[in-house]
Amino acid sequence: MMADRQITQEEINELIEDASYLQDEAEAMQYVIDNVPYDERPPDGRSISEMLLLIDHAQLSYYRPILEKAVENKRPTHLENFTHYRESFEPDEEKLKDVQKILKKLAKHRAGLVNSIDNIPLIDWETVVYRNDQKVMLYDFMQEMIRFERGILRDIAQQVKVYNQEKERMREIEQRRSQRENQQPTENS
Repeated sequence: MMADRQITQEEINELIEDASYLQDEAEAMQYVIDNVPYDERPPDGRSISEMLLLIDHAQLSYYRPILEKAVENKRPTHLENFTHYRESFEPDEEKLKDVQKILKKLAKHRAGLVNSIDNIPLIDWETVVYRNDQKVMLYDFMQEMIRFERGILRDIAQQVKVYNQEKERMREIEQRRSQRENQQPTENS
């Protein structure tokens, strides 16, 4: 089933660029992540490791299989036949310990997904998938993935920022304390 609006090559190029961003981000993070408490869970959320694992899980268990099924299968694809990634996500404590491995896999899996996106004929992006009998164009479905990831990456950036501000605050407190100690007259003076 095809949708009413036409998808342009420019839109697909943008989708590829947006999807590639995660790969670049994962590769860049490998160089800085060890300086951040990536395994600390804030009171109201997930650790950075968990968030990265969730993105990878979402692309592997949900977005990519649905994308491929919708393109390969001539019968309608119903999203409720797939377990939503939020329901099937179980953070594996062993995997969470190795954030470098998570980032490498995330980058590798994303390279594969970008390759898949690139190989889908333009006309197939107008394929419709069904969410509770609502039509969703395949292109828009993949845009949802990009928005989801951007939200998670923003949360990660926020956590890193808070951590760095806290570290800076502790450094200032330490400097003030050592200045006070150096100003104390010694007993012999």
